This record gives sequence, C-alpha cells and structure tokens, in this order.
Amino acid sequence: MSAHKDNSEATPKARRPGRPRGSNPTATSREQLLDIALDLFARQGVARTSLNAIAKEAGVTPAMLHYYFNSREQLLDAMIEERFLPLRSAIGAIFSAHPDDPVTALRKMVEKLAELAVLHPWFAPLWMQEVIGEMPVLRAHLQARFGEEKYQGTLETVARWQQEGKLNRELAPELLFTTLLSLVLVPFSRMRNDERLQTLSPETVVRHALAVIGSGIGA
Repeated sequence: MSAHKDNSEATPKARRPGRPRGSNPTATSREQLLDIALDLFARQGVARTSLNAIAKEAGVTPAMLHYYFNSREQLLDAMIEERFLPLRSAIGAIFSAHPDDPVTALRKMVEKLAELAVLHPWFAPLWMQEVIGEMPVLRAHLQARFGEEKYQGTLETVARWQQEGKLNRELAPELLFTTLLSLVLVPFSRMRNDERLQTLSPETVVRHALAVIGSGIGA
C-alpha cells in the first residue's frame, strides 16, 4: 500500500491531476477511481475489465488512471490491501474475541458478512464473480497474498474444534467458510438483479442463514 503512495508523492506537483471537489462530475481522486474500479469489477469481473474501461466509466483519461495505477495488477494489489484486508480483519476480530467458542464466532461472522455486504455493495457480487466464477483473477491474487500456509492453518483449526467437540464432526473443513459465505453473499448478490429477491431485507438473509446452520433443513 505504501508503494502506491510513494509513487504519487514522488511525482512533481505540477503534474498532479484533479480539480476542486464538486466542480466536475468526473473522478479525480485515487479513492474515487478505486471505488469505480470495484463497481465495474463487481458487475463484469476483473478479467473483463480493462484500465481503459475504468477510465471511461470514471470520465477521465487513461493517463490520469495510470497516474495512480500503472497496471491492473497494481490496482488489484491496492484493492486487496485497502478494501479487502479491512473486511478480512473485521471478520478475523470475531474469532480473536471467541477463540474457544466457534459456534458463536461463526454466527457472528454471518451477521458481520451481512453488515459488510450492506456497507460495501461491491462485496457480494465481486465475491460471486471472482471466488466462484470462471475467471477468478482476484482469487489468484488473494491466494498469492495470503498463501497456502494460512489456508492450511484454518483447516487445522476447524479440525481441532471438531476433535474438541465444539463443531459438528460431519462438517468438511474445506467447505465450512465457503458455505457460510455463500449463504449470505449469494442472496445479496442476486438481490441486485433479481426482482423476486429485492424485497428481502438484510435481517431476513441473516435469519435464514442462521436457521440453516443452526437447525439444518429438517422439520
């Protein structure tokens, strides 16, 4: 993250783009451009979105976009560092607060996911596009960022909870978090484009997800 700031700070002030806020509808700040890129990625996927497409959507020249992000890879790195890591940290804090009570932690995780999906409209559809989609560019970046070691550590933690009798032994550790994410983020993603689901409230999504993980589907 600091590399991006260093690059922009090293640039002579005479080349610094932008106009006073509110004087023009085009995006002129790094944060605005990152927001627009996230929205485009969420709508059509990272692989289908070029820097030129982002510049066009933002109403700026490609040169201005390149001023902040030299490549799509640099933009993705910034997006992971500045937008995804805070979300991941918010979820991680739940497990830090309940290290010996995974059921409570997982329930609170469901609630936090819904909260984040409301606060960040790009979160659910981007997860759908990039984590379970067919061209997971972002997933590859996330895996490179967090590594196999952390993934294996998570599986071992779930297995330990099961051995300690704190979680259902029938759960597949490899599927647990993906399942919970799907229960919350799939409805939020579909609510954007499926009029049959647009009347659902975030509270309904959470209540449904908790009912599924709490009691299953048996009567």
